[in-house]
This record gives sequence, C-alpha cells and structure tokens, in this order.
Amino acid sequence: MRHLATVGASVLLALSAACGAQTQTGSAPPPSELPSESSPTSEPELPAPGAKLVTKLDAAKLPEGYPRKVWTEGDGSRIGVTAQEGGCTRASVEIGEQSAEKVVLTMVETSPSTEQMCTMDIRYPTFTVNLNAPLAERPVILDYQQRKV
Repeated sequence: MRHLATVGASVLLALSAACGAQTQTGSAPPPSELPSESSPTSEPELPAPGAKLVTKLDAAKLPEGYPRKVWTEGDGSRIGVTAQEGGCTRASVEIGEQSAEKVVLTMVETSPSTEQMCTMDIRYPTFTVNLNAPLAERPVILDYQQRKV
C-alpha cells in the first residue's frame, strides 16, 4: 500500500511539473508586435462601403475624448457621425443648421432626470442624417448639448 502511495505521489508531481511548463506554440505575439489602433498612417474605419471621411470639421465644442469621426455616404447628401453614450445616457444627432456655407450637427447626450443606478460602460453608436443637398466643400461643425428627460 505504501508503494502505491509513493507511485501516486510521483505521478502527481510529474503532472504538476508538466502543467507548469509553457510552450510558445500558438501563443500571442508580444505587445510590441501587435498592430497599433492609433497608427497615424491608418485611415479610420468607416461603417459604409464607399463612405468618404469629412476633412473640413470643426469639433471644438465637443468634450475632450469625444469621437470626432464624420463621413458622407452616396452622393454626399447623407452624413454619418459617431457619437458617445454610456450607462443611462443615450446619444442622438440633430441637424442644427444647413446653409450654403456650412452644416451644423448637434450631438445630444440625454440622461434621466432622476438619479438611478447605471452601468459604467461607454458605447459609440453611429447615426446618419439626410441633408437637403450634398455636403460638397461645406465644413461640418459639431455642437454638443446635454439634456435631461
């Protein structure tokens, strides 16, 4: 019986040692070899095929860290934007102004008027709105409002 206990302990020790050994096969590359999301040479991903990034953009009124990605779709009369919401807040976008000189989009963050428990997550929904005419060379100005409902 004592011999069986010794053999069992030896097998257990051998298995423990084997589990501790690591091999490089199939392991992830070191962080230095992973592609960077903030690579300055890469274009931001756009949600629609054929979409064009808007380059004339004034986002000075947006909070720090808020997404600043705006694009046009089709002939340029449909404009898309990435917003930010989290927890109990909900994002939306409204056309504030359309003129021959500019297009103003208002990014709206709506939160409940009463306090409640909310999750601590951040989401980046995308929205599209239709313009009266293609954007062409007009600049897009992003405004920001917080509202309670």
